[in-house]
Amino acid sequence: MKVTCPHCKRRMRIFRNRKNLCACGELLNYRHFLHEKIAYDVYLVDANILIYAFDSRSTRRKYCQAIVAMQASSLSIATTRQIIEEVGSAIEQQLSEMFLIYNVSAIPGDLKEIKTNFLKQPSIADLSLVQAAYEHPEVRGIITYDKDFARIATAGLVEQKASMKFWLGNAKEFVERHRIRIPEKGEEEENG
Repeated sequence: MKVTCPHCKRRMRIFRNRKNLCACGELLNYRHFLHEKIAYDVYLVDANILIYAFDSRSTRRKYCQAIVAMQASSLSIATTRQIIEEVGSAIEQQLSEMFLIYNVSAIPGDLKEIKTNFLKQPSIADLSLVQAAYEHPEVRGIITYDKDFARIATAGLVEQKASMKFWLGNAKEFVERHRIRIPEKGEEEENG
């Protein structure tokens, strides 16, 4: 990210996990400059959260819908373009304008090489969530009902890169942890 040094007004590029020292000797903190642009924590959602949110037969619908319908606060919900392609454009049209969609252009080879001891291997969409967490330090966790995500060691991989605590859990745990209000039956019918 390119920033202006507050001491000498030089423009320079700073990096996330490095010591960023300006030519004038000023030590620049990446997270300080990042939070001037982004003043909230972002949580990524997997495809299953979006599918459950718009499936009227799902028992997990109320939690997933509460997450997808969250209004602006200190938290923001996002996903990747690969996840949107996986669930389809019909669901994308139903998402609010507050919903962030990250474009992950390429997934590095070392991330594609992750293998588990189980039959199901991570899909490109799943790996796009991990890559988005790598690239964007504001991402604090991933919300998914996919139990294999923990087996991929997502949390450990991201924590190593970002040097922070990374959260991984399902929609119910997220709603309870952040005390998100779930609309009552009557309110759901009024809103659509």
